[in-house]
Amino acid sequence: MRRVPRLWSRLRSASFGPTLFANGLLAAVAFSSEAQAGVAQTAKITAAVERHFTTNALDSDHAVSDWYTLLRGSLQREWGDADATVTLGAEVEATRHDTVRIEDDRALTLSAQAFRRLRPGLELRGTLTYRISSEGDDFAIGPLTLGTRTAKQVFGASGQVGIDLGDATSLILEVGDSFEMIGNSHFKPALLSPVQLDADRNRLQAGFRLARALGRFTIGASGSALLVSVQQLGSPPVAVGFQRYSLRGEFAWTGADGSSAGVAAGAEFLRATDGLYGAIRPAWQIAFKKALPRNFELRGTYCGRFEDIDSDDPLASWLQRAELEAGWKAGAKLALSAGLFWQDKRNLLFENTERSHGVYAEAAYRLTPSTQAVLRLDASRTFKSVLETREDTIDVFLGWRASL
Repeated sequence: MRRVPRLWSRLRSASFGPTLFANGLLAAVAFSSEAQAGVAQTAKITAAVERHFTTNALDSDHAVSDWYTLLRGSLQREWGDADATVTLGAEVEATRHDTVRIEDDRALTLSAQAFRRLRPGLELRGTLTYRISSEGDDFAIGPLTLGTRTAKQVFGASGQVGIDLGDATSLILEVGDSFEMIGNSHFKPALLSPVQLDADRNRLQAGFRLARALGRFTIGASGSALLVSVQQLGSPPVAVGFQRYSLRGEFAWTGADGSSAGVAAGAEFLRATDGLYGAIRPAWQIAFKKALPRNFELRGTYCGRFEDIDSDDPLASWLQRAELEAGWKAGAKLALSAGLFWQDKRNLLFENTERSHGVYAEAAYRLTPSTQAVLRLDASRTFKSVLETREDTIDVFLGWRASL
């Protein structure tokens, strides 16, 4: 099940490691300061309940309206001190539709993280994750639509080394590996035998970031390598392995009033394992945040990069996306925001272009210091060129969120 993307959600990086927002580069310089103040040995609990109405429960050109409930929760516990910590966490998420039950999803994520300062200016961090999910979707066969349910498991491990090079300069080295295992899809009603519709994947990644602070400015460079191997499935294959390499220069500025701006620009090289595709393209991300009078704030971002996770292509897509958001703190308890987005996604192998645009509006009211109520409206339109289909979606929800 897919939903209208949150307009100010964090964009997934096309390369391994942090994607530059205005403060993203500053995080590299501050790597060694995260544990300076010590660690509180307390549990952190978050919970959210949202009641949605959507005009497009199937996320397709065949619009079906429905109500659904979204539940989220997380638990995190930390042990240790300023020089060494261990963190365990768990997250759950579930959706339940009133009518279109084939779109219901459930997921559980477990994580463990260890941090160690070996000496001043040298830190290590390692993370293990495991995610298991049951995802519902629709499968169209001419005028007939069947429901599918697929079990997925993802194992991941990553490590970071942070080095203080002196003179306000830092280096972060990263490496990680994840393996995604896809089970057979079961059809509802059971008119077809269970079959695997998507391929297993292994993603091996490595990257670096070098940054130096110069007063309110930060300059740096980052690079990454991603090797994706896939299970041979189908003819033609449903997925193609590839290698992707990227190199970027980065610049960030932070103002005294909290305003910030950042630019990351460079190039990405993507090559399919079987030689079907190979190209070098410019890659960029521009982001800004501007504090305005009377508690107003304006944010925006614009990026161009390869996208292989959220793509209908067996290989990847070329993505350009722009977002703009305005926010207003109307008082101590009420916050209002509104925004819009534009996106152009072009498949590399399939001859399809997906163009999307949309708007959103949100009001958040703080009920207590740890709870808030949220009312939100998302509206989007997506056009797919191959089949010349148009998908219109409106999603409205009222939610309750708590953090303890």
